[in-house]
This record gives sequence, structure tokens and C-alpha cells, in this order.
Amino acid sequence: MPRVVTLTTDFGTGSGYVAEMKGRLLHAHTPFALVDIAHDLPPQDIRAAAWLVGQACLAFPAGSLHIVVVDPGVGTSRRLVWARIADQEFLCPDNGVLSRLLSASPASAARVLMVVDAAAATFHGRDVLAPAAVALLDGVTPESLGPPAGPLAILPWPEPRETTAGLVGEVIHVDTFGTLITNLPADLWPRLVVAGRLRVGDHEITTLVRTYGDAPPGTLVALVGSQGFIEAAVVQGSAAGRLAAGVGTSVALPAGRTA
Repeated sequence: MPRVVTLTTDFGTGSGYVAEMKGRLLHAHTPFALVDIAHDLPPQDIRAAAWLVGQACLAFPAGSLHIVVVDPGVGTSRRLVWARIADQEFLCPDNGVLSRLLSASPASAARVLMVVDAAAATFHGRDVLAPAAVALLDGVTPESLGPPAGPLAILPWPEPRETTAGLVGEVIHVDTFGTLITNLPADLWPRLVVAGRLRVGDHEITTLVRTYGDAPPGTLVALVGSQGFIEAAVVQGSAAGRLAAGVGTSVALPAGRTA
């Protein structure tokens, strides 16, 4: 099986920038399988990229090479790195896009990439990351890419906190269906069942389900999602739209059921 190379960017699905990246990758002499993870991430949203990378990349075969270009600091002193995390490899800016992965598994190796003088200051994805991927595909060792990187950048990730009124967290991701993914982990589900309700902003959700089809269309529900966190959703609708909520909206798991 040829090695898998993935692309994740905020360039847009119809962008010529994506085509330029792919064109550079096709200079490799070694056959590979190219997979687009996403190109429609919110522009310059490193946290959204970190969520997607943490969600998607570990599903790929061992040894896959993931190129992530969400890089609002392109051309500045922020570093470009190669990193091995679990059984996957990554080429990306060292700006926090690997945060969610690193919170679960530290990098076993990481190298700083050298930026050649000819690289455009505004397109390191094309001129640095893609050529590094080609070199790796054609047999160059990661050690030859540059010096050891040391610790990699990790974004602060909000954690739930106990209060006198209960456990308080927040929405950390909104998916394409408008589902609100919170930072309340799945192991809090029994506590939510006892409380009987989840507060999202100024709204309370009292319908707790195992899956979306367990309630009629239009019902506002709470459930444990596939990423291992408690979510708020509208069956066949958008919780983000219904509740006017988004990343950072507060969520609360009350201390107990009220009369």
C-alpha cells in the first residue's frame, strides 16, 4: 500500500492554493495516496484546526503523513516542524494546531524545518512543507530536515470547573450540523442523567438521548457524541442556530435535579 499523505488547510475548497500544494507534492518520485481532510476550516482559526486534526488524523494507517496549513503567522518567527505523534507524522506550523493530539500523546520526535531563502514569505505550505513531504516520501530521514524541535506549542484548552451551582464548562467546537460539542467528557453522563438537564447559555436541555433518532425532529437534545464529549444538538436541525450559541458559550451541569 502506498504511503498516505493528507492535506488540511483553511484555503477554501475551490482555492488555487490547494492546487499549488498538490502540484508540489506530485514532484515526489515515490507513489503515494493523497487524501483531502478539509480545506474549509474557518480562516486562520488554529483552535478549529487543532480540533479537526485531533478528530481525524489518528484514524489513518500507521505512518501516514499529515500536512496541516492553518498559519496566520506565516512568514514570522513561528517555527515550521515535522513531528511524530503516536504512529502518525505531521508537517505543520508550530502554532498549536497539534494541541489536541499532544494533550493525549506527547510527540516522540520533532524537528524544526529550515526555511529556504527562495520561499515566499506568505506561502510556506507550498514552498517549505510540501517540499519537505516530497523529501520524506522519497526516503530522506526526518533527522535531515533540521535540528530537534524541543517542546511544541500547545494552546490552552478550557477545562470544566466545579462551582457551588455545579460543573461549568463551555462549547469547544461547532460541527457542520450545528451540533455544540462541549468540554464535558463522556464520563460525566451519569451525573447529567441524575441532574436531568444541561444548561447551554440561557437555555436548558432536558431531553437526554443515546442517539439523534431517539427523539422527534426539531427536539433539542443532549447526548454523548463520537468524540467522547457531551453534545447539544437539535434533531435534524442546528443547535447553534436554535440557541444562538457557538465556541465559548457557557455550559453547566447542575448539582442535582430540582423539584
